[in-house]
Amino acid sequence: MKTYVGIDFGAYYIKAAKISPQIKRVQPIKLNMNIACGVAIPAAILYDKINGEVEVKVGDSAQASVDVENKISRLTPKLAAKNWSQYIPNLDAKISVDDALKGIFAKIWRHIANQAARDENFDVTVTVPAAFSDVQKKFIRQAAIQADVPISTIITAPFAEIFSREEIFQTDAAQILLIFDFGATTLDVTLFELSRTAKTFNVTELSAAILNYGGKNIDESILRNIFLTKYADEVKIFRDKPFELMTLIASMKEEIFIDEEEISSGSLIDGKGNLYEFELTRQEIFTAIERDGVKEKIIAMFDDILDDAGISAEEVTAVEVSGGTSLVDYFLDVLENYFGEEIFDAENFEREEITLSAAIGAARYRKLTDEDNLRVKMKNLSAGGIYIQRGEKFFRCIKRNELRGFVTPYKPISTDELKKNKWRLSIYQSFCNEVELPVERGDAVYIGDVKIDSALYETETILFKMQVNAAGQVCVKFFEDRNVNGRSKIVFVEEKVVATREC
Repeated sequence: MKTYVGIDFGAYYIKAAKISPQIKRVQPIKLNMNIACGVAIPAAILYDKINGEVEVKVGDSAQASVDVENKISRLTPKLAAKNWSQYIPNLDAKISVDDALKGIFAKIWRHIANQAARDENFDVTVTVPAAFSDVQKKFIRQAAIQADVPISTIITAPFAEIFSREEIFQTDAAQILLIFDFGATTLDVTLFELSRTAKTFNVTELSAAILNYGGKNIDESILRNIFLTKYADEVKIFRDKPFELMTLIASMKEEIFIDEEEISSGSLIDGKGNLYEFELTRQEIFTAIERDGVKEKIIAMFDDILDDAGISAEEVTAVEVSGGTSLVDYFLDVLENYFGEEIFDAENFEREEITLSAAIGAARYRKLTDEDNLRVKMKNLSAGGIYIQRGEKFFRCIKRNELRGFVTPYKPISTDELKKNKWRLSIYQSFCNEVELPVERGDAVYIGDVKIDSALYETETILFKMQVNAAGQVCVKFFEDRNVNGRSKIVFVEEKVVATREC
């Protein structure tokens, strides 16, 4: 008999849940040794030095450290970078993002395994954010394997969340399900079509969108839109301790929404021992959110994904929320007003279940498909749009939510440009809808390079077509418009599959 473990490796937090042979229901796994802390821990690692020896710490203790030189946090954007590493003085070495991932997995897995009997047979499923590319998933899988985590599969958090609600996959009726996953750094909205036969549960991804705004952005908005006016002098005093101030704001915000209070208070002590008091109200949080125009952005996301799928809001049969930020009643009201009370009931939630929904769904998905022999058939869209880098901009070749197998029209690129790039095309993925993206915006995830054989080409302009195949690989075919027997003819030259980064 197996113990099925789901580990939700989010952009900011990590959560876990399990189904053991002894207790058939899903149980949360507390990853933090501190009893006062919740079930989630930040995806942060600290290489601390104590009495001359380096001690690796993860989670809250790492995130709370002011030793930024020996700390690595917010791993998601680092996974998206083409090449990333950080020099760690305590190690006198550079640490790559996969080294950091391995260290985090090793720590949390040791903690999970220590909570169970030594002879338990573990089966682990890891979830990742919806915007993760195949390259990022590869890094996560490799880090878990190197940390001796008995990982079976990696799935996206929205897909896992389908299985966190038992009533969804138990019905035989066809469903259109919207997953509203609002976490610490992003809002992921995914639309699925679900159906079930006697032996198969069919899942078709219809459309998806990402908003780079989450709980941490709300904290920054409270600082920018409320505290800089209300507590201008105090903010200046603690500008050298931004982590302490942001932690206070986050805790006050969570007290209002978790404990359902209208007002929260907190205090900070400066370097001279002076005490400063702060207050935050529910309405002030709403004011900060409204000044950021988040409601309008969310409604635009709903409009876009429904339009992409070719359906109306009335055809959506269920809306499910996950992620801590989704529990802010301001956003629940947006959902209820858009889809209607008969589809979405803003009062019907279990807080812990929503926070852990991806981890719960991952454990339950694996048990259903492994032990209970449920066949799950998944049809995926292209994971975001596919872009190529040209100078300081990314240019879109394949738009997001395009069916896999779609082949682009011919696109031109000069040999002079390729020579400057050493005959390489750098390929990126993004959930943005724009045709071109400035590199400095950081909206694109690096996938890999295509190395072109310069000796094969004769003309000044090369043509290429691109597609994402059924396996999720980006394939590029190259052509030239050549003079053949006195006539212009487009000639195929070579085909390349994107070479992804090695772990």
